[in-house]
Amino acid sequence: MINRVKNQIQLVIHGHYDTSTAEGRSMERSRNMALTALTAMLAKAVAMVTPLITVRITLSYLGEETYGLWSTVTSFFALFAYADLGLGSGLQTELSHASAFEDRTFCKKLISTAYTILSGVAVVLLIGFALAYPYIDWGEIVNAQTEEAKKLAGIVVVAILIPKILNIPMALIQRTQNAMQEGYNTNLWQLVGYLLSLMLVVIISVCDGGKVFMMAASSSIVVVVAALNMLFYFSKQHSELKPSFRLFDWKTGKALLSTGIAFFVLSIFTSISLSIDNWVVAQTNGLSDVTSYSIMLKLANMVNVISLMLSTPLWAANGEAFERGENEWVRKKTNEMALISAFLSIVFSIGIIVLCKPALWLLTDDKVRADFFVLIGMCLLNIFVSITNPYFMVLNSARIIRFQIVNYMIYAVISLPLKFLLGSIYGVQAIPWIGAISYLLLLTFPTVMRSKIELKRREKQ
Repeated sequence: MINRVKNQIQLVIHGHYDTSTAEGRSMERSRNMALTALTAMLAKAVAMVTPLITVRITLSYLGEETYGLWSTVTSFFALFAYADLGLGSGLQTELSHASAFEDRTFCKKLISTAYTILSGVAVVLLIGFALAYPYIDWGEIVNAQTEEAKKLAGIVVVAILIPKILNIPMALIQRTQNAMQEGYNTNLWQLVGYLLSLMLVVIISVCDGGKVFMMAASSSIVVVVAALNMLFYFSKQHSELKPSFRLFDWKTGKALLSTGIAFFVLSIFTSISLSIDNWVVAQTNGLSDVTSYSIMLKLANMVNVISLMLSTPLWAANGEAFERGENEWVRKKTNEMALISAFLSIVFSIGIIVLCKPALWLLTDDKVRADFFVLIGMCLLNIFVSITNPYFMVLNSARIIRFQIVNYMIYAVISLPLKFLLGSIYGVQAIPWIGAISYLLLLTFPTVMRSKIELKRREKQ
């Protein structure tokens, strides 16, 4: 396993490979994946540290109620993450396949069509928001208590919602780079965004730039960085892919939406299936148990972070490899990533279990006590998720989405009632174990088997 990790490091150090041969393309794919994973880890590390610094500054500057108002509005509009209707995932899938043919004209048409559709969505949302804004009591919606919070509520909504709407088409640059196996560019720009956000918060607080300006600047930095990334990428790195509204094509748009909506539905079922435990705990055991459960869940979910960073680049790489008929590379790389993910997730789980007590003491001042039976169940679920992730990437790139949707529906339909029933009888301890065992039987085994069947089918063609 250590040799595998060393090989990944050597790939990063090595320069570009000759992609005119199958072996060269194989090495270049692996190199791009390693670069993307490494930069993702760096960006994630900065992303985890930055809030620890900015929370203290922003909370002190904004005050408790204004900070709570900011957090509430941000959470209220979190669903805008799904506003692209899965078109970003559709573009990533279709563009990764198209890149194998090196047909830049068709790639440009795909990108242009996606940008046109989501720009239209953004315009419609902006107009709808402008028309509805004067007639909505935003202070009541966010339950503002003081006069200051009531006055600020509407302004805060504007400061947060408009950047979210503008980012709907802007975020396509990340999907484009991922599809072209250049996810490391996205990660480096995200790293710039985190650092700029930190600098802005410090400067505004020191110069007393105003509460609204601080919230608006923090919310807008994502859009600004995406715009800079897009301008640099399409003007300097890949000018041949620069989107144009004139290249919009209805047929291409229908194909993108067809794939995208499938991913949209899948993302909803994934979120419901894997993010509902806190609510189940509240319903079966009471709100008093949610705090300790949710904090331990946050610790356990860190196990899956590394696996996502390693597995996600496979999505685009598999698509390009499939189109070239290089199915053996997909099989070997998927199995390799599954082994690495299993190893790292087990090591991280052991570390979290060992360090759980001191971590909870630091985070909660010993107000939350570790329940190791619950924590082990949570870690076990994340280990199964980590092992399964590389095989999900095979299905994503092969456009096998309906199978995943059905499996997640079955998982939700079976695991959720069991969590309610056994959670009510045996307490909180039963809930994570039901999730883990159900995931293994209903998602891990079927997904691994289905991906292997698909690979065998393609190898026989």
